[in-house]
Amino acid sequence: MSKSSVASWALVLILLASSFAADKKKQPPYIKHDQTADLNEPKLVSAKQNCENWAFAAGLEAMLKQEEVSLDQNFWVMRISGGELCAPELPSPEALAGVVNREFVLDDGRHVRLELRYSAGVPTNTDALIAGLKLQQVSLLWLHGHTYYLTGATCGEYINSDGSRMFIVTELRLANTFAHEPGLAFVRGRDNMDEITGTVSVSVKTVSQY
Repeated sequence: MSKSSVASWALVLILLASSFAADKKKQPPYIKHDQTADLNEPKLVSAKQNCENWAFAAGLEAMLKQEEVSLDQNFWVMRISGGELCAPELPSPEALAGVVNREFVLDDGRHVRLELRYSAGVPTNTDALIAGLKLQQVSLLWLHGHTYYLTGATCGEYINSDGSRMFIVTELRLANTFAHEPGLAFVRGRDNMDEITGTVSVSVKTVSQY
């Protein structure tokens, strides 16, 4: 056998050994149960009136307060309902986006552009949901036509042999936007997740003025 052939076979054996060692290092898929993420000390805003337009407006105030945007629930109720009225039902997500999605000038002179982000149905991007909670970001969830704060979640974390991860939500913990009203826990397998209308967040972008 020539020296070049010996060298080639040696290289093949090294590659096979490396591949075998890498396969041995791979862990079989497994599940980490009951992984939790919660808002630690949520600074939530209660609706001034037990009406659905005020509930949503309170949620907007709380989300924007995190971004140092001072537009309170009275401001939003006026825009949503045309006055400080009590509405038993909310307008459509598209109508609410039409109210929120624009540029506003704040009392301190800043110009900000807001965008309402609505995702219909059960939260499907669970990675983003968990990440938002861990970053202490306030978001809203609509259930039976009412606005709740999403304050926590419990998940099963599926870890594949290649290291990729996937979260499956097993419980959502909600706080009520109405003052002195209890929140609730929404549990997969016990409650019907299809009753969730959607989730809502808001993005804030500072607009430069020249």
